[in-house]
Amino acid sequence: AFTDMYGNFEGTLQNVLDMELKNNFRRAIFIATLNAVMRHLGLIDGTIHCKDNGPEECSEELIKFISENYGRPKTALFGFQPAFAEHCAKRFELKILDIDKENIGREKFGVMILDGTKNTKKALEWCDMALVTGTTIANGTAESILQMADAERKPVVFYGVTIAG
Repeated sequence: AFTDMYGNFEGTLQNVLDMELKNNFRRAIFIATLNAVMRHLGLIDGTIHCKDNGPEECSEELIKFISENYGRPKTALFGFQPAFAEHCAKRFELKILDIDKENIGREKFGVMILDGTKNTKKALEWCDMALVTGTTIANGTAESILQMADAERKPVVFYGVTIAG
């Protein structure tokens, strides 16, 4: 699971289950463990990051999914994923939100990256649908995004390996 709190962990499944999910590091351990167990049991796939041409292929699949299910929606992309942002910007009205200070305020593919800690409500009021990185589960922001999207009656589609399980 992607996280901004890196570290090492060694323990049993019981240790993970007993762990209080009080920070990004611990949530990432839980999510990575859940994904590993579910993959081992054959319940999920897609738990390994794409490489080479993978992001481009995933982006095309994403565009097809959005188009078939939502038409040409105004899209709020939570989490800057370059290939997804590029493809979405070519086909939909797009707002990009991120919490990485290195990305905020930069223009990518003709779209200014907004501060996800300050602009979530406005973006959800504006959009027709929210495309949300699974990393929001690990960084603790998913719940507030879901609550605001629900209040605005906006559909949410999660993406990424973090949310595979």
